[in-house]
Amino acid sequence: MKHRLPALAALLLAITMLCGCSGFSMEKIGAFLSGKEETQVQDPTPTGEEDSAPKQEMASEAVMNEAEAPEVLQLAYQQEYGLNPFTTVSLNNRTILSLLYEPLFVVNGSFQAEPVLADHVEVSEDGLTTTITLRSGVKFHSGKTMTADDVLYSYELANASDYYGNRFYHFDTVTVQNARTLVITTKTSYENAALLLDFPIVREGTGEQEVPDGTGPFVYDDSLTLERFQDWWQTDWFLDYSAASLTLCTTATDIRDHFEYGQVNLVCTDPSSAAYATFHNDLELWSSPTTVMQYIGFNHNSKVFGVDAVRACITYVLNREQIVAEDLGGFGLPANLPISPLSSSYDAGLAADYGYSMSKFQQLLNDAEIRDYTQDGVLDVYVRDYSLPLEGTMIVNAASNQRVTTANRIAEALNNAGFHITVKPMEDEEYQRALKYQNFDLYYGEIRMSSNFDIGSFFRELGSANYGGLASGTGVNLCAAMLENSGNAYDLHKWVMDKGMICPVLFKSYAVYTTRGATPNLSPAVDWVIHGQEELS
Repeated sequence: MKHRLPALAALLLAITMLCGCSGFSMEKIGAFLSGKEETQVQDPTPTGEEDSAPKQEMASEAVMNEAEAPEVLQLAYQQEYGLNPFTTVSLNNRTILSLLYEPLFVVNGSFQAEPVLADHVEVSEDGLTTTITLRSGVKFHSGKTMTADDVLYSYELANASDYYGNRFYHFDTVTVQNARTLVITTKTSYENAALLLDFPIVREGTGEQEVPDGTGPFVYDDSLTLERFQDWWQTDWFLDYSAASLTLCTTATDIRDHFEYGQVNLVCTDPSSAAYATFHNDLELWSSPTTVMQYIGFNHNSKVFGVDAVRACITYVLNREQIVAEDLGGFGLPANLPISPLSSSYDAGLAADYGYSMSKFQQLLNDAEIRDYTQDGVLDVYVRDYSLPLEGTMIVNAASNQRVTTANRIAEALNNAGFHITVKPMEDEEYQRALKYQNFDLYYGEIRMSSNFDIGSFFRELGSANYGGLASGTGVNLCAAMLENSGNAYDLHKWVMDKGMICPVLFKSYAVYTTRGATPNLSPAVDWVIHGQEELS
């Protein structure tokens, strides 16, 4: 799904002023960016920048004359982070990867797997075996023909990497059947393992190189120039460029300045980053989907937050639309369930049951007999024949100003509803230690999920997101059932929300800025920013 927002700098500034005086609200702008006006919209995500939350100046839809595309696609390059797809942590550099490499499948903006280097896929009746047949005649930049051995090698690199590794928890074996066939067996029945196969394919033996051998439409050379790959397996590319150039940059301000002075004409950035710099040039703005979820977690061993009803009622106090509009400048999607609203597995009817509603909040309090028994202005819950106030400390990673701002906004809303929550920002190391040793009542967290939105890591005994005693056999089984019947997560999501296991808040979006006319058919995919609209040939 693509959201294209062309705008002039003057319009950007005018809208910022109008927001304060004309009824043209940030909520409306956020809704437009998230797609609501059309149809409805790990901890730290690797970007090469620290997280934070400056306000984003928004653009509105504007009718403009078509602009001629520049002769060369110009991209920002943070050289210190390199172009190895399994190690780089720069969001700008990962944008360049879209030109150099290709995956078996790309996950589009609707979270559907589109075949790229895979010709077709077959899943066994029991869902435990996935067979991938590769396209024939695909060549690497070195001239070598791609085989299943190269794919297996790339999988092993991805599995060992921090960026991709956690997604393969349920994989059992990955083996080569012949030169064009790869067989994956899983410990859990999988209907759509293809959603996990969007990692770059590189030639066997080149994974340790600064720029491994890829199959993408462009070839890198040492002069910071990318030339079209003459032996590329596709006949046409969706953008009419014969070359691309890399402009050396360091800071986000440096990148912004190069964009505005014309040395860069495409930039992907995280608007909630501490290093984010506002763009004012004549530009087009595209929303790029992510799997990065922000959520409220709980200490289930706490006397107060160990009570299901206390946790479950919190979702009704959250004005997620306001959070996205004001804290993320519209670059995000309000989410009442632990899955992106762009996914076909997001059940809008179920999600509506857990949206902002003070009447539902009050009804749940009444059903659980939660009220202010001590008349001190704070709600109380009875636990083992004595009352406890709904109070506690919410920890949050201080490295992200945006998350600190949002945590404070949530605490204020809860306190207005009868809680007594104190927010405690912590430096990253202290924050991680507090999570590990359960030194919190609540926490505001961020996690980059896989594209199938498997949340099993929250509920497995040693799961990477299992903080605060979340381990649950029921949760593990419901996650397995979702994977087996991809697209049917109703039972899992209803259990998560009714029990208040976690409380989803939003999914982040990245911003892709281009000069007008530079990328007319751009349709950013998950992790593959430079991705076109048309079907692959």
